[in-house]
Amino acid sequence: MSNLVIDADGLTKRYGDFLAVDDLDLKVYEGEVFGIIGPNGAGKTTSIEMITAFRKPDKGRVKVLGLDAQKDFYQLRERIGVQLQHSSLYEKLKVKEVLTLFASYYKRNRSIEELISMLQLEKYLNKSIKHLSGGWKQRVSFALALINDPDIVFLDEPTTGLDPEIRRDIWHIVQKIKAEGKTIILTTHYMEEAQFLCDRIGVFNKGKMVACGSKKELVKHLPGQEGNLEDVYMNLTGVMREEVRA
Repeated sequence: MSNLVIDADGLTKRYGDFLAVDDLDLKVYEGEVFGIIGPNGAGKTTSIEMITAFRKPDKGRVKVLGLDAQKDFYQLRERIGVQLQHSSLYEKLKVKEVLTLFASYYKRNRSIEELISMLQLEKYLNKSIKHLSGGWKQRVSFALALINDPDIVFLDEPTTGLDPEIRRDIWHIVQKIKAEGKTIILTTHYMEEAQFLCDRIGVFNKGKMVACGSKKELVKHLPGQEGNLEDVYMNLTGVMREEVRA
């Protein structure tokens, strides 16, 4: 079995009376794409924020690459890349300026020219971030998550709001990163995306991870054990089919 790179035990987070994440245990292994799916408010983003030390848990512990996510915060930041769902970019800066600026924040860097080529940003280097479409802003965010050549990449709903063609382009970039041996944690509400990209998937509902496993293993949660990931998702979360495909 591959090395354990994320080991979370009992992670819990409340906002007032709302229990956002309820006693989460999670193990992720080197080189896999681990997907997190669940309806809005299921605790997906809060879980990622605690694992990456952007948010402090009320209870529990988490080790990432052998580092305590809270105590070893600065060491951890050098080794992970994070694309949050609502990340803010420097809107007035040009794309090339943003890439150069973020590269200066880290001791280890990936070649900016390589990232530009991988994400096909050549034509947009001298454009201000504020003048980019949503899809191209997302590509820049992706580049920034890779700029320090991280061992683990966290992608929080990286294709939300993008048209199908751009979404597919992002999928192929994720596959390229995986082929390099990187570990990827991906939250998504697109079942097709999880099906296409992920080795294992955790299904979240009401703050809990209600199931975890490969796509084949998850189907065992269905009566008669026949169906697809969409059927598993609806069975475990109570979400209706039209909501899944919205």
